[in-house]
Amino acid sequence: MVVLDFWATWCEPCVDGIPAHNLLAGKFKGKPVVFISLTDEPPAVVEEFLKKTRVEGWVAAGASAEALRAYRVFGRPHTVLIGRDQKVAAVTVPGELTEERLDLLLAGQAEASPAPVSAAGAGTAAEFYLGEPAGKNEMSEFGPDHYTGSNLPLSSALRYFYPDAEKIEASAPASELLARRCDLRVRLSSASWRGEGGGLREFFAENLRLSLGLRLKAVKKRAQVYLLKPARGGPRGFGRSSAAVRSARLDGGTLKAEKMTVEPLCAMLEEKLGAPLIDESGLKGEYDYSFIPGPDDLAGINTRLIDQLGLRLLPASRRVPVLEVER
Repeated sequence: MVVLDFWATWCEPCVDGIPAHNLLAGKFKGKPVVFISLTDEPPAVVEEFLKKTRVEGWVAAGASAEALRAYRVFGRPHTVLIGRDQKVAAVTVPGELTEERLDLLLAGQAEASPAPVSAAGAGTAAEFYLGEPAGKNEMSEFGPDHYTGSNLPLSSALRYFYPDAEKIEASAPASELLARRCDLRVRLSSASWRGEGGGLREFFAENLRLSLGLRLKAVKKRAQVYLLKPARGGPRGFGRSSAAVRSARLDGGTLKAEKMTVEPLCAMLEEKLGAPLIDESGLKGEYDYSFIPGPDDLAGINTRLIDQLGLRLLPASRRVPVLEVER
């Protein structure tokens, strides 16, 4: 069997995990287990690193982008376990790799991931795909049993799956992952997932834990917020939609939404202001609308909101739901 570790010399958790990796590799020395540490960094960089730090097993540098995509590597460290049948038995992180777990795989006991991963396609029962963007267009589509995001930061998906969270507080390692743009597909049927809660959000959260080592926790904290309220004369520019699919995208810097609530607008404004935003606009339906953002300061944003959508922002302090993200 093969323990395939995707790592990098710049990845602090990867470097911190090398002693545990070496200890585990030593315990399985002489057994039919191959440890391979793979990175996309140039060989010269890796050779210089290995002069000061010993890494047991095979170390391969210069991996292609195709290799990383093939194993759906979005963040590092990323560990793939390949069983004796030459099939992927599990995708995990080094911290969850134990001697007992490898002994079971070595004995031929296949490990079934609680979050099945399959190729995209009609009739897919359960799917979780996270990879590098395949295109430049930013797009999201979703429904009760699926979420699809293209060329979007992972934080955008968190806002979909945790709509009640007014703020995301992430550790430094987690923030780096959440800021990276990716393609994400999450699809589920009730017959394919038996985890606690059994919903699409639980399926998404468990896969983030398994693939990236991210752990999510919902709490409540007092924070500086902005309230999105109607301006004088009330909201305007929100048309009733006849679109078949919900979508929100940036087109030349302009937010274009079809059959959407004001959530994409709130997400854009939160990113600009760097603070939670509470929707008190009274807009509860699904609309077609667009918004051209301007300066990042409150005065400039309010000017454009009033002119284009008949809305405005007011600062306030509230106790709000917060999503904590740790790695």
